[in-house]
Amino acid sequence: MYELYSSGNYSMDTVREKIKEQFNHYLHKGNVDVIFKRKFYYGILEYNGMENEHRYEKLITKETYDRVQEIKSGYNKKHSKYAGKPYVYRGLIKCAVCGCSITPEMQKGHVYYHCTGYKGKHSKTWIREEDLTNHFVSLYKSLQLPTEVAEDLSKKLKEANRDKTYYNKTLLENYSSELQKYQTRLSNMYEDKLDGSITDSEYTERKNSYQEEVKKIQRKIEQLSKADEEYYILAESILSLAQRAGELFESSEMEQKRQIINLTLQNLTLDEKKLSYDLIKPFDVILKSQNSHDWLRDQDSNLEPNG
Repeated sequence: MYELYSSGNYSMDTVREKIKEQFNHYLHKGNVDVIFKRKFYYGILEYNGMENEHRYEKLITKETYDRVQEIKSGYNKKHSKYAGKPYVYRGLIKCAVCGCSITPEMQKGHVYYHCTGYKGKHSKTWIREEDLTNHFVSLYKSLQLPTEVAEDLSKKLKEANRDKTYYNKTLLENYSSELQKYQTRLSNMYEDKLDGSITDSEYTERKNSYQEEVKKIQRKIEQLSKADEEYYILAESILSLAQRAGELFESSEMEQKRQIINLTLQNLTLDEKKLSYDLIKPFDVILKSQNSHDWLRDQDSNLEPNG
């Protein structure tokens, strides 16, 4: 419940609907508000105006609690009819001045973003969603790889994948051999027990030890298969995005835009109308290589990498 609301993508009404769908339990809006205000869930017991840490299990972090309070304060009651509406950049950008979230608000038919002011009022600028989108499009077009570079990268990616596949195949064979060894030991040990070669306590001790080894090896095999698949999917996604980043972002729907941002950018902040960010690897390398080869066109003056 806290996680849903703290994402910034769900209104309080939407959270109530999700609870009803998943647990068949109806919560009044007032109940949800009371739950969101309770500090008990992150480890604080409130009693007679005093606050003390309790010893019970914490269900959320203090950061999640603060995030929920911040989002709640960002909902303007006179615009409550828009409260359940999803917004592209909600929850993705922080204020460079105070660190609070940049929140969306509908004004005269347009969506504007501004600091929530949760930590205290300060001078703030409102920026239209279209202008933010233009900043992102400009950034992603600057990240776009030239065709010849993309083709070279694709070739190297295939070579790396072949090497990785061969290495993983060897590793898998080793794991399978180890697994067979312990399974054989378990089988032989049972026969030793029946023959009286080992005592019941020795059998139990060795069985538990071998079974634990079997589980460890099985987990390694499972992780290896999963990692191999995820590597290939991620590598293909990165290559595709690097070739067509600007085009993909410009034409994508809201959820895809958010996915592209989360895959490529971190530490997004807004100062006045200047958007700052850190690129996530390997996109930072792409940008540096483009700069060094004069591939990067002049960027929008309102876009600025951090550091």
